[in-house]
Amino acid sequence: MNATTVDPFWKDPQQRGIALIWLCLLVLPIGRVVEVPVMLMAFGGLYLLVKHWRSLRHDPAFKLFGCVFLLAWIPILISLPDAVRLESTAKMSINHLRFGFGGIFILHILSTPEAHRRFLQWCAWLLLFWVVDGLVQLTVGWDLFGFPVPFPGRVNALFGHEGLVYGILMAVFCPLLWEHAARRWSRWQIAFTVIATVIVILAAGARSAWITTAVILLAYAILLWRRRGLSRSFAAAVITVGVLSVLALWAGSERFAERVNFTVGAFTGSTESSKDPIGHRFWIWRGALNMIEANPVNGVGAGGFRYAFPAYAAEGDPFVNANPPISPYHSHQLWLEVLSESGLIGALGLCALLIVLLMAGLRAPPQTQRIMLPYALCLLAAYFPFNTHMAIYASFWSQVVWWLIALYCAAYGAGMARPSSVGPASSL
Repeated sequence: MNATTVDPFWKDPQQRGIALIWLCLLVLPIGRVVEVPVMLMAFGGLYLLVKHWRSLRHDPAFKLFGCVFLLAWIPILISLPDAVRLESTAKMSINHLRFGFGGIFILHILSTPEAHRRFLQWCAWLLLFWVVDGLVQLTVGWDLFGFPVPFPGRVNALFGHEGLVYGILMAVFCPLLWEHAARRWSRWQIAFTVIATVIVILAAGARSAWITTAVILLAYAILLWRRRGLSRSFAAAVITVGVLSVLALWAGSERFAERVNFTVGAFTGSTESSKDPIGHRFWIWRGALNMIEANPVNGVGAGGFRYAFPAYAAEGDPFVNANPPISPYHSHQLWLEVLSESGLIGALGLCALLIVLLMAGLRAPPQTQRIMLPYALCLLAAYFPFNTHMAIYASFWSQVVWWLIALYCAAYGAGMARPSSVGPASSL
């Protein structure tokens, strides 16, 4: 067979590398299987670091990613001396290295604009499938894989019963889908894609995802308006369809309407809000504040919140007074988690991390910013401060966040068109 007829995917190491990075998103719904591609990337990144250290240390993408990683990792190390559970924090500090090495692999593979274009396309089509799967479950009661709705009015699609994370992940990853749509599809295709995505996120019932989606919609609407010059009539039509879709969801889902009422009640003093988890989080936050007050410098140790909580719970706390007592795993708020577990040092590190990422994007030339944009919006969703959050020190969410940070830094390097003696994937 002529060599030109062979599928280039199987011949090109960069293509296989892109597939491995994409695999992290593909297998995310399958429990801890995501650890497999993460570890494979970590081994590849460690190899690249050892073999190409001299060239890597002058690479702008590597310097950006290395700086950001150290700003997050060093506070974890500093929290070790006063950790309430030393072995857990020590294990976490070691396990976090896989994100650093895996990030180096991502920088190496996604080192060209063309690689990012192909990767974004793969992510967009996969996320579009997630949206369709959620719509099917919302409509008929089970998804394309046969998973039923896990709780009344709570769509979780292909994630089954393994934690209600579908809505949160869709809210964080939707810029990958929407940005590809904005570049490749018609206005009406973009509009229906966005509306369908918003519907499944609302139907998933995660209120933090609702806030995240509102933030991304606002940011994306501004960008899309500037880029496409959308007419007022088209914008009005899209808004009308979107509002009608949300109202239909409100009328058709008692659980969705109930969660909205609980959310409003939590902030208006309604007695019913005390039955809802949003009311319980106030007790968790009070315990976190007590923890911060007692351990202001380096916290109780990264990952130590659950072990320290009983000692710092507020008087009358429903968790510690339960039978048997319950200890929340984390504070459910990014800044409270960092301040309580790694102290002021961790918070300063996080603040510096975000500033470094933001300044890199602002200072990049326009063509580089275009490549970085979808990942920047994803990070805005993940780090938006006025929201509740998943545990930043937990393995699952750390994998998501560091995957996005590495993609952002890789886009920065690819857009800068840096000269490199290490060809993309050729030296793996």
